[in-house]
Amino acid sequence: MEDLTSDHLPPRNLFPKPRPSNLITVPCCKSCNGGFSKLDEQVRVFLSMPLNASETGKNVRREKVFGGSLKKSPALRNQMARSLVKRTFMTPHGPVILHQITMDHVVLDPFFTRLTKGLLATFYPDVDYFGQRFEVTQINQFTTQHPGFKAVTSTLTADQRGDGVFRFWHRVAHKERNAGMWVYQFYDAALFIVRHGEDILDEGIINSTSPR
Repeated sequence: MEDLTSDHLPPRNLFPKPRPSNLITVPCCKSCNGGFSKLDEQVRVFLSMPLNASETGKNVRREKVFGGSLKKSPALRNQMARSLVKRTFMTPHGPVILHQITMDHVVLDPFFTRLTKGLLATFYPDVDYFGQRFEVTQINQFTTQHPGFKAVTSTLTADQRGDGVFRFWHRVAHKERNAGMWVYQFYDAALFIVRHGEDILDEGIINSTSPR
């Protein structure tokens, strides 16, 4: 049998210490788990950048991202600098122009697909997700204040880990069990939807707002 270890979902590098005792883990081969480290570090940079991140998110950004990942890796720092753009966002107070770090689906799709498959295995072990496609979409991080967002998430099962570090809502089709939707929020800011099923199409590039 292949040497197994535990893969934390989402990665525990997103959580400041002391980490919560109820982090979600799934079995994973040790070599595969080790290969996730670089991806998880890149994604932590991306997820911690929204301007409206919680105090926890800002602390992670300051101590772990700027004080750690970007300081230690010139390549990652240059990559993030090249991906910085200006975009207009609609907020509860009207449109604002913010700097964004963009990250292509080539990087983020594997992260969110792995996350969703692991949560499916944890919360819906009867679902056979092999053969299903996974679509990752980022939505405006200020959408949580919109009545439509609250109406949608009220129909889903809500959960969280780390006192707002990671919030998620989920539902899988009751009868066929061949489709589902997950909503993920990190640091009360970065917001994503993952849908899975047999007829899901990929879309575009997803972005995260960055302080400047």
